[in-house]
Amino acid sequence: MKRLLRLVLLISSVMLGTFTLRADPPPRLVVVVSFDQHRGDFFTSFRPHLGAGGFQRIAREGVVFDRCYYNHANNITGPGHAAILSGCYPWKTGIVGNDFCDTRTGICGYCADDTAGVKGAHKLEVPTVGDVLRIASPKSKVVGISLKDRASILMAGQGASACVWYDYASGGWTTSAAYAKPSWLSELRRTVHARRYAGAVWRTEIPDSAGGALDDVLGEGSTPATGGRWVFPYTLSADVKTDEFHSQIVLSPFSMRMLFDAAILAAKRERLGSDTSPDLLCIGVSTPDYVGHLYGPDSREVQELYVHADREIERLINELDRRVGRSNYVLIVTSDHGVAPIPEVIRQAGAPQHAAVDAGRIRGSEIKALITEKLTQHFGTPAGGAWVDHIMPPSIYLRDSALANHNRREVVDTVVAALRRHPHLAIVATPASLLDGVVPPGVDSTTAAAVRRSMHRERSGDVVMYPKRYWIFGGTPATHGTPYDYDQWVPLMMLGYRISSDTPSTAVSPVDIAPTLARILGIALPNVDGRQLPITIK
Repeated sequence: MKRLLRLVLLISSVMLGTFTLRADPPPRLVVVVSFDQHRGDFFTSFRPHLGAGGFQRIAREGVVFDRCYYNHANNITGPGHAAILSGCYPWKTGIVGNDFCDTRTGICGYCADDTAGVKGAHKLEVPTVGDVLRIASPKSKVVGISLKDRASILMAGQGASACVWYDYASGGWTTSAAYAKPSWLSELRRTVHARRYAGAVWRTEIPDSAGGALDDVLGEGSTPATGGRWVFPYTLSADVKTDEFHSQIVLSPFSMRMLFDAAILAAKRERLGSDTSPDLLCIGVSTPDYVGHLYGPDSREVQELYVHADREIERLINELDRRVGRSNYVLIVTSDHGVAPIPEVIRQAGAPQHAAVDAGRIRGSEIKALITEKLTQHFGTPAGGAWVDHIMPPSIYLRDSALANHNRREVVDTVVAALRRHPHLAIVATPASLLDGVVPPGVDSTTAAAVRRSMHRERSGDVVMYPKRYWIFGGTPATHGTPYDYDQWVPLMMLGYRISSDTPSTAVSPVDIAPTLARILGIALPNVDGRQLPITIK
């Protein structure tokens, strides 16, 4: 009851009008699939290796927007998934990162945890399509499912009828007290589990003659479980109780197979799309992010993974066609963010032409050391022994106790000036200045606007920073989280219902998904950053 009351208050605080379903019959089921870390060029690049029934069937029988870009800067999992079905960027959702601090409460933490550590969408400051749908149509069901908790939670919202994710610590699918426990959760834990893949082998399926990428290149990473760089074939441990096994399965297509098994089971048990009250199924495909971070977007591993992803999409389409009927569902495929190339790889890209590509890594420790040195020079040793409280890129949170005896503005300005002299940082500013419309020096207005949309007055740090193009934060082989095109570019594909198969060339954004679904479902979702997609409904 408290959860429902909080949801009603949230929606009423940001929305106007009544919630009525459209007079025309809406689709019985909307399915949104987000492939974590799916850069916009993957479909074209991998197309020669894909079958006819998955992504290519959507391209052939549905709509593909090949110019789909996020127009915010901090392109990572939390902000991206919060945007997809709210239609809003971080300045409205409040999800400025996977982790952040809130100056109103003084609490720092994870984007999908409340103050007691209960996982849910408590920190999401706007409603999702599913939240509004459940108020408008109480018989409608909204289900979120993913390997990562934040993916399912931030897409499905506070009012989801079921929200489930995979907890590797306990070895099974789970939910939290923020959501009702699904009647089928025990069956899911019993029938869809990692144990069935003990000792399984992931082999290559793309012939080298067909353009398979090199298997082992400079910059690829490893985990403690690998004992060094991996190459195909990958054999999973036979001991399912070890950390090694769990590290290996998330880095394989078997975890993706588990997810789609789970999503199909949930759809059957909830009887999604079986009546005239429209339902929503949110599927967060986390495996590409795990694999992409370790091996990089241009790796053989990512290429091979999408052969399996294509089959899972084909299986999902076949299931939806059989159970719901093509004219009764809408399938949307997108992503929460793209990804940058491995710096060591892109740095060598110009070598044949004797050209150098400026790329590299910035460590949080060096940023902290620089700030500490400059502030200590100007203001002396800080109270409590530290100037910096947290660095959660792009945010830098300074320690309040250290600033207590100083002019905060003067301290912050000193940090900004010092970081702007860093050779590999491109954007350094304060959230307040950005939200007030100030464009940082050397930054174009379009990029400044994207950075501004990632800011939140109470949740962004005292200072925010973004690296130069092809520079990344941290030691992970490949990552994302910048305002550059490779991080902003994602797929947007639609299939089903009465949507015309025309392929528009218009530039769009994932935040356009929510207002488009609101139009199709006949619900009100005002004050969003997105606009309705240019599609024709026959």
